[in-house]
Amino acid sequence: MRRLEIDHLRNLTAARLQLGPHFNCLVGPNGAGKTSVLEAAYLLTRGRSFRGHAVGPVIADGQDGLVVRAELDAGRSLGIARPRRGKTVLHIDQQPTRRLSEAAALLPLHLLLPNVSELVFGAPGERRRYLDGGLFHVEPAYLMALKDFQGANRQRNALLRTWGSQGSEQLLDVWTEAFCLHADRVHGFRIDYVEELKPWVAAILEELEVPFEVELGYRNGWGDEPLDKLLGDTLAKDVKSGTTNAGPHRADLSLGISGASARNKLSRGQGKLVATALILAQARHLQAQTQRRSLFLIDELGAEMDSAHLARLVAVLDAATCQVIATSTRLPGEEFEKLASDGGLALFHVEQGQVSS
Repeated sequence: MRRLEIDHLRNLTAARLQLGPHFNCLVGPNGAGKTSVLEAAYLLTRGRSFRGHAVGPVIADGQDGLVVRAELDAGRSLGIARPRRGKTVLHIDQQPTRRLSEAAALLPLHLLLPNVSELVFGAPGERRRYLDGGLFHVEPAYLMALKDFQGANRQRNALLRTWGSQGSEQLLDVWTEAFCLHADRVHGFRIDYVEELKPWVAAILEELEVPFEVELGYRNGWGDEPLDKLLGDTLAKDVKSGTTNAGPHRADLSLGISGASARNKLSRGQGKLVATALILAQARHLQAQTQRRSLFLIDELGAEMDSAHLARLVAVLDAATCQVIATSTRLPGEEFEKLASDGGLALFHVEQGQVSS
């Protein structure tokens, strides 16, 4: 991302940032609008904020809508307009499009927020989104496989809720077969991806000098029994709940430390390091597979980190040759000396919704 333009997003009335290709640091007090800059960049590829789905709070008070635009490498561009009332309008290279997946594919993006440890300690859905997001960028066929599975799951669930009506049993057999077919495809993509990630995660943990190994595994969401047999055996349970209780939508990325679950073994600080390593590894793997650089959005860089840990994180980000937009309440210290001396650090000051370089 070379340039970011933001109009009427929260307290940012009109912000214009000419971004550096490597590390961009937004410095200012709490409430100044730093996180809103990250929010704007995220909005371009996700169509929503990472702080919630509601449109109203994102648009500046007294304004009818917000606009965010970005110039990317190779002359590409993204733009999004979100009115307070009406439909969101997305543009790629000045041409309207309805498909957010096209914008997401154009700019691989990774979030490192203060709650990043939820990737370790949170619900399985957090880790499924991690896997699905990574696969989206490296396996072109995965998005369609996932959508096909989700469609079959919706159809099967609808039939479970109308069980006993005319023809429901026969239709359920049809959609159960489709469900199992698409589940197998999603499972195959995910388990291969986890295997590919393992050496990258190990390497990042070593670079961050994390003093333990993390064992990655994949739980498919139904166990060792054939999925079609299990769905037959648990039909009564599924009918009662009105939902399919086994399948890839119940899968999980397992994280172990010396044979024990990471969520039960690690401190909050250690969990944050592991989650950060997982996301960094994903970006490294993406670059190796596709030669594409990632954009990292990092809120409160260095919070709850000592100088040594921060220096190692900055070094890993620098080595990854990714682009970073990070926020902080304090000016970059000695941890950034090498970046600054190499011309890889761009500094922005944020004060009361105004951004200056």
